[in-house]
Amino acid sequence: MKRITSKEEIPANMTDEEAADFWATHTMSEELLEASVTEDDLPRRNGRTKTISIRLEHDLIKRLQEVAAQKHMGYQTLMKQFLIERVYEEEKSVR
Repeated sequence: MKRITSKEEIPANMTDEEAADFWATHTMSEELLEASVTEDDLPRRNGRTKTISIRLEHDLIKRLQEVAAQKHMGYQTLMKQFLIERVYEEEKSVR
């Protein structure tokens, strides 16, 4: 089976039959597979989250993205995790 390492190796405008034949003999590399998944592809929790806007400095966003990449996660997910942890610590100190 041939391993695909870039999107350019995947033929464009294939019919369903052509795509089936192609993927029967090809597979995506782990790196390409991980890179192709976006946060929009991940399942969402209905009604449990709310979209907000927040202004952050470009440098902070870049730093968050670098840390998130090292942890193999999205930077917004990492930010949410940081917020959850910090709020928990604040709640503990108030009690």
